[in-house]
Amino acid sequence: MKIILKESQYKKLITEEVGKEFKKKLENLKDFFDEVSSDIKNQINLDLSFLSTWGVTIAGFAKPVSDFIEGKFTEISKENLTLLTVGLILTYYQSNKSKLKDVLDEIKKRDLIKEFDSMLSVAHKLKGVFISFIESLAIPTLRYSNILAYTFIIPFVGDLFDLATGNFSSVNPEEILKMIAGYGLINLSGNIVKRILMAIVKRFKS
Repeated sequence: MKIILKESQYKKLITEEVGKEFKKKLENLKDFFDEVSSDIKNQINLDLSFLSTWGVTIAGFAKPVSDFIEGKFTEISKENLTLLTVGLILTYYQSNKSKLKDVLDEIKKRDLIKEFDSMLSVAHKLKGVFISFIESLAIPTLRYSNILAYTFIIPFVGDLFDLATGNFSSVNPEEILKMIAGYGLINLSGNIVKRILMAIVKRFKS
């Protein structure tokens, strides 16, 4: 039996499906942070629970860099990759020099300086590109000094491009962005998040 959907019903189904994919990606970022936190706790008894409320944001920046390093240094163990990732997290998201020193000492002990330098170089480039992109959106009231608080957006750039121009261009982006901006794992003002995301979609459409 054929089921004929009205255009409005079809768009609703697509919107819900895309929304589920976005939420799944957010959950994957949270899982990445939780796994790194658990692993480093087991390795060197370092507790990252004080950063857990920013887990998704941190993972949005750290995971792409970690994935790049894993691809570049194919022989690196999961434990060593976790250690390097935590070093990156503490470098960019925490001012506790004592914790960072403990991780850096362990990195030196395991002879991972070359890998960590490479990770920091990639992170520096990613940060620069991201900051330049967000600043170019010229969003009023956005505090550019705190742009790293929005790095959870990085893994979504391709999806936002699709929302603007690709397979999902018929979907109302505002509905999707409401789901992201209001998602409980993001410890930020939903209104600001939504404005940033809408500005990105608008940029891709132009």
